[in-house]
Amino acid sequence: MNICVLHIILLLWVALISAVDRATAGCSFPQHTSENRKIEAKIQPLLGKRFRAEDVNKEYVYKIGICTDALDKTEFHDMENNKNIGVYQFKYTDGNLDPKDGHVVGRYNNTSMTQGTGWILLEYRDGEKYHTHCTQETRRARIMIICDEDVDVGSERINIFEENTNKTGECYYLFEMASSAACRTKPAVTFGLSLGSILVIVFVSVVFLYLLLGIAYQRFVLGAKGMEQLPNYSFWQDFGNLQSDGCNLVCRSGGSPQKPTFKGLGDDQLQEEDDRDDHLLPM
Repeated sequence: MNICVLHIILLLWVALISAVDRATAGCSFPQHTSENRKIEAKIQPLLGKRFRAEDVNKEYVYKIGICTDALDKTEFHDMENNKNIGVYQFKYTDGNLDPKDGHVVGRYNNTSMTQGTGWILLEYRDGEKYHTHCTQETRRARIMIICDEDVDVGSERINIFEENTNKTGECYYLFEMASSAACRTKPAVTFGLSLGSILVIVFVSVVFLYLLLGIAYQRFVLGAKGMEQLPNYSFWQDFGNLQSDGCNLVCRSGGSPQKPTFKGLGDDQLQEEDDRDDHLLPM
C-alpha cells in the first residue's frame, strides 16, 4: 500500500515538474520580437517538448528542444556553457552515445521565427564553431514545422533533413517536423444575425404592429369603415403632397417676381379716371 502511494506521489511530482518546465519554456528573440512572439504563441502546444532524431547513416543523434533545453540534467555531465541548448549533436561511439564527443548546434536564447502558408521555420543560432569548413562560423539549426492536420499534437516526430555544410558561409542543420500546430486556425462558423438584419426585423415588426393595432382601434372603437380604417388615413393621404411641397421648398428655386422699375399710375387711379369718363358717353 505504501509503495503504491509512493508511486502516485512520484508520478504527480514528475507531472508537476513537466508542467512547470512547459509553462516557463520560451525562446528569446534579439530581433523582431513582436512578430516572433505571435508565431511562438501559435505553436504553444509544442513549447517545452523534446525530440530525438538520427541521421540516415546512424552516425549522429540529435536532441532537439522546442524553446526549451534539449538535454536533461543527466546528459550535461561536465559540459561547459550548457545553458540554453536548443539542439545538441551526439556521435555514436561503439554503439553508444558519447556526450563528450558532441556539438551544440544552436541555442534558443538567440532565435528567429518566420512563417508562410502551412509552415513555420524556427531557427536557433550561436552554436559551436566549425573547425575547418564554413569559414569557422558558429553552427545554426533550422526546424521546419509543416502543417499536417492528421498529426495530432503530442504524436509528432522530427527528422534530420539536411546538414548543409558545403558552403563558405551560413551553413545550417535542417530538421523537419509535421504537426497540426502549424496549421492555420479555422475561424468559427457563426450563424448570428447582423446589425442591419436586426434593424430590418425591428422596423417590419413596428410597422406590422402599427397597422394591426391602428386598424383594430379605428374599426372597433371609432367604427370606421373601408379605407378610413387605416390609422392616420388623412395624413397618409396627403403624404405624397407633403413630400412634393417639401421638395419644392428645399430643392427647387423659383424666380422672384420682378418689381416694376417705373412707378406710374396705379390700377385704382386708372379705374377712377374710367369712372369720370362715363358721363361723356351718349345716353
